[in-house]
Amino acid sequence: MPDFSPVITLAYMRILGRRPDPGGLASWNRSMNDGLSEAGMREGLLRSAEYAQAHPDLAARARSGGERRKAGAAPAGKGARRAAE
Repeated sequence: MPDFSPVITLAYMRILGRRPDPGGLASWNRSMNDGLSEAGMREGLLRSAEYAQAHPDLAARARSGGERRKAGAAPAGKGARRAAE
């Protein structure tokens, strides 16, 4: 079974500004092993109550999809470069 801990930890650091707690890490790892994509996991973090509480002004945009670039997704379109890690 693959270990997605590095991907999950990076997403937590970028989106929530902290390392994942053991329960959250295990839960997301299980979900990703069950087929959840990295984008789906990041979307879940952006839609979390923790993110909304810490970033009330950005949370509304995240719910509408406007915050994806800030979370590390590459911009869409021809010739778009991958977001820097």
